[in-house]
Amino acid sequence: MKIAIVQSSSVSSALVLTEKALLSGAKLVLLPEKWVKTIEELPLNEFQRLAIKYTAYIIPGAVEDGVSIISPIIDSNGNIKGLAKKLHLFNKEREKLIPGTYSTIFSISGIKVGIAICYDLDFPEVIRKMVLKGAEIILVPSKISYNGIEIWREYLRVRSLENRVAIVNANVYSPPDYPGKSVIFVPYKRSDNIVDLLTLAELGEEENFAIADINPLSYFHIRLERIKEIKDFDVMELQ
Repeated sequence: MKIAIVQSSSVSSALVLTEKALLSGAKLVLLPEKWVKTIEELPLNEFQRLAIKYTAYIIPGAVEDGVSIISPIIDSNGNIKGLAKKLHLFNKEREKLIPGTYSTIFSISGIKVGIAICYDLDFPEVIRKMVLKGAEIILVPSKISYNGIEIWREYLRVRSLENRVAIVNANVYSPPDYPGKSVIFVPYKRSDNIVDLLTLAELGEEENFAIADINPLSYFHIRLERIKEIKDFDVMELQ
C-alpha cells in the first residue's frame, strides 16, 4: 500500500501537497500533529473531498478539539470513520485537556493500521498493544522540535524494531522551531538473520511530501515470530 507523509507550512500548501501525493498514487496520507492549532482551523471538508475524489484515506494530523487531542480518520468515502485520541498528554497539555482512554486501529485494503499521537510513542505498551491486536503499520503524527528530533528518531526506530512493524511518521515543519524530517521505517531480516530497518521515505527541512510502498507481507514472518516470543510474566521482588 502506498502511504504518503506531508510536511506543510500552511493550510493551502497542505491541501496542494496532499493532492499531489494522491495523484502520485498514495492510498493513505498522513499529516503531522498540531500543524494547525485547533479543529476549527483544520480544513476537514476539503480533505473529505480529496478522499472521495481519489478513493483514499486521509489522516489530517492531530489537533486540539477543546477537550482532547484527536486524529480524525477520513475514509475513502469521505466519512469520518472514527477518532484516535492522544493517551499521554505532554507538558502543558495536561493543564487543559483530557487524555484518551483507548488506542485506535482500523483496516484499509485488508491491512490493519494503528495511530499513536506524538508522545504516545514514548510508551512501548501503546504500540505493543496495537500490534497484539493485529496492527501491521503504525501512523505517528507528531510535533517535535529541533532539540528533540534526534532522540525522537531513536524512539521511532526502537518501536519499529521491538515490534517488527512499519512506522510512518509525519512531523511538523515550521522553522525555526520545528524541522519536519518526517520518515518511514520498515523492518526486515538481513542475510545474517539480524533484524534491521529500511528507510523507505524521508523528508528534510522542507515543504514537501514523500511516498513509500509498504507491503506488510514482507515482514509478516518476523512480526509473527516476535509476537510468539512475547511473554506475560510477573515481577518478583526479593525482600
